[in-house]
Amino acid sequence: MNWLTPFSLLEAENKLLEILLEKELTMATQPYHSQAPRQGGFHRIADQMGDAMLTYWAHGVTVILGLLVFAAISVPFLSYFGLDALSKPIFFTLHYVCAQIPSHSFYIFGHQLGMCARNFSIYASMFVGSLIFVLSKKRIPGIPWWLWGLMILPIAFDGITQMFGLRESDWVLRLLTGTLFGLGNVWFALPLMQKSLLESAQQTIPHYYRPQSYPATYTPAPVYQPVPAISPIQTEQTAAKTDHAE
Repeated sequence: MNWLTPFSLLEAENKLLEILLEKELTMATQPYHSQAPRQGGFHRIADQMGDAMLTYWAHGVTVILGLLVFAAISVPFLSYFGLDALSKPIFFTLHYVCAQIPSHSFYIFGHQLGMCARNFSIYASMFVGSLIFVLSKKRIPGIPWWLWGLMILPIAFDGITQMFGLRESDWVLRLLTGTLFGLGNVWFALPLMQKSLLESAQQTIPHYYRPQSYPATYTPAPVYQPVPAISPIQTEQTAAKTDHAE
């Protein structure tokens, strides 16, 4: 006796299709990161380092600029307290970033600052500008290139005319032009670097790490409509109608 009637075969087929459809929908709606391939320890560490650099690169720039400014200010104080063993190495090291011309420098307690007035204003303004950029969570929009050009023109004019002996600058102009130059460089370069890093990161991250890209590329499976089961009685009635029509 054949127990596999048309009714039982259709029921089994419908049940199997329902199970497959449920499994497909479960895989499509699971978290995106669970679809990512497992990575080794080296790749995981590299990803963590990349994320840290992307997050804290501006903090590093701010710290470096702050150390330069602090070192320049510390030189006259250390010399005043007789700590020449510390002040002289710092002063000579700062010579790599500044000419340290005595007539162009500030003095505290009768001791020369670690940088000249112009360079000190440049690095101090860059430190303040980068600190503001970091405190704003790197959301300050960058200035356009033409405004950046206008902010660096005064220092170019002041420096070139003084270099060729056409005129002599003073500490006010050195301080003002250096501040404009430093702020212009920071507010032009840092937002531009942040934008470039974010764009590069979005292009290199796989699609399963980007929740916004997955729905756009995923095409849902067509909704399955179960085939109604046909009993043996309905089959016999259909066959009888067909014979009668013939």
